[in-house]
Amino acid sequence: MKKIKDPALFENIRRFLKEYMPILRKRSTNTAEAYRYTLNVYLIFLQETYSKPLCDIIAKDFCQKNILCFIEWLRTDRDNKVSSVNLRLRHIKRFCRFLMDENILMMSELSSIQKIAEINDVAEDTIKFLTIEETKLILSQPDTKKPIGLRDSFFMYLLYDSGCRVQEVLDLRLKDFVVQKGFAELHIIGKGNKYRSTPIADELLPKFKRYCNHYHKSGKYEDHLFYTTRKGVRSQMSSDTAQVVVKKYGEMAKFANPEIPHIHPHLFRHTRAMHLYMAGMPLELVSQWLGHSQMETSLIYAKATTVMKRKAVEKISTAENSVFKGDEKFKYADNETVIRQLYGLM
Repeated sequence: MKKIKDPALFENIRRFLKEYMPILRKRSTNTAEAYRYTLNVYLIFLQETYSKPLCDIIAKDFCQKNILCFIEWLRTDRDNKVSSVNLRLRHIKRFCRFLMDENILMMSELSSIQKIAEINDVAEDTIKFLTIEETKLILSQPDTKKPIGLRDSFFMYLLYDSGCRVQEVLDLRLKDFVVQKGFAELHIIGKGNKYRSTPIADELLPKFKRYCNHYHKSGKYEDHLFYTTRKGVRSQMSSDTAQVVVKKYGEMAKFANPEIPHIHPHLFRHTRAMHLYMAGMPLELVSQWLGHSQMETSLIYAKATTVMKRKAVEKISTAENSVFKGDEKFKYADNETVIRQLYGLM
């Protein structure tokens, strides 16, 4: 095996991924994996672009010129979306800052790298979300007379009502769906291992009980809320399975409404946030609801055009046009209990 030309670089890559991100910075497993993916893609770029063996890559290859070429390579050769390119750029910048802290990269080089601006993403000014009618149509597709349809129905309803990231829902255990005195809430461990409590609509309680009667007869609170069974072995439902589930019912809904967009789990999160925002929930509260660490992340929902807002409000303003019974604004806007829960006061 050929000797590595810059062992210090690769040792610091290992430390960044195995120690710095998960232990010192306490980043989630998914975040650490995203950084790992970015670094691997950057190394592939260097190998393909400069015909350079992996063992010959050195710290000086992390420079402004190469990173600018990397951005262009992502857009042209790999056909990445602007949002993906910007994410890779942020990851590389963060890693380069780590290299500078470890005296592997010169401060002057880091400074030039930090000057690289993200690409303006016009698509970020508009957010895709489902209308009330589209949401109800998709949620009505599972055949709840069958156990699998019962599971899929409850899964999609919970995905929508909670506004959770799909992995947050998949990580839930039976004990995390808390029912007390006629109301329910989810206890969620989100990104960065941050805890939050989210109220659940009353309409989900019967669905939860029916689901548990079929899938959690033993009532073991440590069991994953959603699971799959293969050859008698039970395991946590995977994100791939979740993708297949929502895609299946999205395609079924298309027969009734060809305007239904491509359905994926994260679309339910965007949809719920937009429905709450359009109904009058303050952006700060929407941010708390979604578990955003910074409210700026939620500003994406405030960029909806006036026309979009007007149409959405018209669709959500009456009980018969709401996914759940009752008006969302009435249910949440002035509910002190919900506000206290979301801000950690209860």
